[in-house]
Amino acid sequence: MTSHNRALHAGHWVKRNTHNLALWAIVFGSFAIGYTAYTLRQPFFYPDSRYYLAMAFWFGGESQESARELTAAFGAHYGQQIPEIDQLFGWGLVQPRVVLPLLAAIPVKLFGPFGLAATVLVIFAVMTVVFTLIIQRRYGNVVAAAVMLLINSSHYLMMFNGGMLTESLSALWSALTLVVAWHWMERRRPWILGLLALTVVGAAFTRQATFIVAGAFVIACLLGSLIQRRWNDWTVPAIVVAITSLGCQILQALIFPSFSQLDQFYMKAGADNLVDALRAVPRMTMHIINKDVNTFLHSDVPLLLLILLAIAGAALHFRRPEAHLLLGGILGTALYNVTNGTPTQFRYAIPGLIFFVIAAALAVKSTADSTVAQLSVSNRRSENDID
Repeated sequence: MTSHNRALHAGHWVKRNTHNLALWAIVFGSFAIGYTAYTLRQPFFYPDSRYYLAMAFWFGGESQESARELTAAFGAHYGQQIPEIDQLFGWGLVQPRVVLPLLAAIPVKLFGPFGLAATVLVIFAVMTVVFTLIIQRRYGNVVAAAVMLLINSSHYLMMFNGGMLTESLSALWSALTLVVAWHWMERRRPWILGLLALTVVGAAFTRQATFIVAGAFVIACLLGSLIQRRWNDWTVPAIVVAITSLGCQILQALIFPSFSQLDQFYMKAGADNLVDALRAVPRMTMHIINKDVNTFLHSDVPLLLLILLAIAGAALHFRRPEAHLLLGGILGTALYNVTNGTPTQFRYAIPGLIFFVIAAALAVKSTADSTVAQLSVSNRRSENDID
């Protein structure tokens, strides 16, 4: 093929894919701007980052003593005090979170602490691509561009997903779990269920938040089956995800027993027994909601709009799986967030971010479709008037 023919071929390809190229330009352009703005305002290194960086050094071949010293030297630039070795490598809350440090071990060995930031950036970019593909293929390019603009302009989503934290990887696992479940519904192959379980295991050893995706799938199964009056397509994926999630949670509690979520719940509720703690749930829930909404109004309107769009989409299309997945994801998030007793600026909901995204996409899609339908009716009436 001559250079002239290659140029013509490239030109035809660009014309055929103009809409897709525009979508990806919007997504990656807004991602780059959002990420750059985040790096100018916030550090990469957070209190939880100490544990992941130390584990990455350790997994990369350093001794625990050396890993702590290297982490302390880096943390000093951010005013972070590094715990002693027993706490740094033995705290039950973060001990199971080995997937991110394992992925970052080689980059950290080669490039130092910023190898962890680079690893998270790659994960965050992959998450963005996966989210975009899900929305694009199910709801179209315009909807994908609109929803991804909200995500990429959100301060807190950029902060939690872009920092040296496990959030973006947790969100990616949930999106992959959803994609695999849809794939099983189309193909019904047993090996796909095995892959589904593996995504949950990966998520469980990234961050202990798998009850969010399990809650989403279980509610999609129960409500969908109730509406259809038969066991629906979500039944088998829900069973696999719920059993795997529960099994991982029990295993982690047995292997890493030094953190008790129940004790945390009692402390935040100001109670010494489960009954009194449960009575405090409404008060704790309203405190978290009020605090987070006020924070969003001051600091992150795009995230608040995304949440409200998702809720609106679920309310308007309550018979759709997107609505059921969102409800289950919210219930799973509440389990962790309320028992923790602290407003987290949506951080605890990020493992279920994909469920907010598809519900918001549904709201935008239905609005666009109704607008097109109204324009079509109006055009037909205009043509009839002319005739």
